[in-house]
Amino acid sequence: MDDAGTIIAFWLLAAITVGSAVLTAAVRNLIHAVIFLVVSFMGVAGLYITLSADFVAVTQILIYAGAIPILMLFAIMLTPRGDRATASLFCASRR
Repeated sequence: MDDAGTIIAFWLLAAITVGSAVLTAAVRNLIHAVIFLVVSFMGVAGLYITLSADFVAVTQILIYAGAIPILMLFAIMLTPRGDRATASLFCASRR
């Protein structure tokens, strides 16, 4: 990390990663949360690339940005709609 472009890219990716992680926790729609989670995982992969850890970046993209969100979307789609509404009401009442 010697040149200015790499340093700027690192801090930009760090801001995107932290921002999307905060939005993952703050948003109420599950699908939007999964999308922000994918953006966060891709940001982490970009951080690994700026740190010259290419294998870890590719692993991050394949496993975390690829497989985990698909698994979460399948779980959301296979959960009956009534159970999702009850769960969101339960979470809202705990606040």
